[in-house]
Amino acid sequence: MQKSKVKVVDNFLPIFEFNPIKNQMESIDFPWYWQEHSHGNIIDGKFIGDNIPQLIHGFIENGNTQSHYYYLFKSTGCLSKLNVERVDKLKINCNYKTPKQNIGWFHTDYEDERMNEMTTSIFYMNTNNGGTKFEDGTFVNSVSNRMVTFDCSLKHAPVSCTDTDRRIVVNINYYSKKL
Repeated sequence: MQKSKVKVVDNFLPIFEFNPIKNQMESIDFPWYWQEHSHGNIIDGKFIGDNIPQLIHGFIENGNTQSHYYYLFKSTGCLSKLNVERVDKLKINCNYKTPKQNIGWFHTDYEDERMNEMTTSIFYMNTNNGGTKFEDGTFVNSVSNRMVTFDCSLKHAPVSCTDTDRRIVVNINYYSKKL
């Protein structure tokens, strides 16, 4: 089996750009929204979810800004460092710790032609023993200010944490600038 083409960059943003994002996401004033399933599929016309609840906040959906908190990313070098042409989806996930590490469903963030045209990046807000597992066995640990980038067509799964109260990650799906 071929190994994933996964790029990992530690200390992705300078600390003066990273800390305002992290501090806002971890503040008691940040608006989180309940999502019953972290991932799901339509099977035989019926939605089947993974039964892993999470809190989310959507910044961009289908290229449209959904939250004024998007300024947190727009005001940093985050998107330019990723070589973003256009963001299609940008959201943050908050998963609570679990008694034992659980691996979610392996999935791609899109089930249509976009998955072959876009790039996915996961930006870790806090350090914990969770992470992201890829279908070929590659595992990326959740480390604060770490960015992992890969083709949107690569199947990946969240891995819960057991050592901190929550695991917070930013998920970005985007079209890259042509070099």
